[in-house]
Formats: sequence, C-alpha cells, structure tokens
Amino acid sequence: MISDSTYKDKEKDILYYEENIAKILDRAVKLFRRTNLEELAEKWDRILKTYNSKKHQ
Repeated sequence: MISDSTYKDKEKDILYYEENIAKILDRAVKLFRRTNLEELAEKWDRILKTYNSKKHQ
C-alpha cells in the first residue's frame, strides 16, 4: 500500500516536471524568435499553449 506521504511526493514530482516542460517550451519559443526562426517559434508557441490548456483541465 502506498502511504499518503509517498503519494504527495509523487504529486510534487509530477508538478515539478510539468513546470519544467512548460519552461523548456517557453525558452524554445524565445530562442527561435531570437534566431529569426518564426515558423518554428509559432509552432512551438502553439504546442506550449495547448500544453498549458490541457494541463489546467
């Protein structure tokens, strides 16, 4: 049986990784814009927006 503290630790880990995924996507969008790769920036920005909307459902 999984204890409550183990469950809460796993929940914290998941939230931590979800935040990192969003940060990575955001940084990628900024990098693509700085390097004039607008097409990639727009695609990754859509991915980030989709990820954020799905995460908050």
